[in-house]
Amino acid sequence: MKMKRNVYHLTKRGNKKCTKIRGGIKLEGSINFDGLIREVGKCCLTEDECTKCDNEECLIGYSKKVLVSSLKKQDAFIDNGCEKIPYHDTKIYDDHVVTDTMGFLLNQCKNCNLYHDEDCIINIIRNSLEVILMGEAQEYKGSTFVYFNDIKNINKEVAQKIYTAFNERKSRG
Repeated sequence: MKMKRNVYHLTKRGNKKCTKIRGGIKLEGSINFDGLIREVGKCCLTEDECTKCDNEECLIGYSKKVLVSSLKKQDAFIDNGCEKIPYHDTKIYDDHVVTDTMGFLLNQCKNCNLYHDEDCIINIIRNSLEVILMGEAQEYKGSTFVYFNDIKNINKEVAQKIYTAFNERKSRG
């Protein structure tokens, strides 16, 4: 059940209040954009490895682009963001770095449950990282707990690595 963003709604996500408003969402102290930009940037292979930057044709380049766009618009949603993920990117990324970034990212998730929106910036970036780690984007049902159980059924080893990174990132703060 996807909630329409043109509906006013007040709820709690974890211990954070949020207000869904027409054209976006106002989250009080929730998404750490600086941290996300830094962590996603660590996944970049740089021009030393790629010879030239493919920008949004690259999974990491695309993630960085939507992050900056989201930050500039002060909107946690990118319309049709998942549909534009460059699935054709075949670069080989450092799985350890990507897994660590996934752990950071999942700690940014507010466990929206029924209010989960595919166009959420966290969802879009998570889908891009999943393509790197598992070959395709995975369904997310609005809960990290359910997510870990679901991906464990797809790839136990990757699920365990992501879960470990998630817990390590949680303890670091």
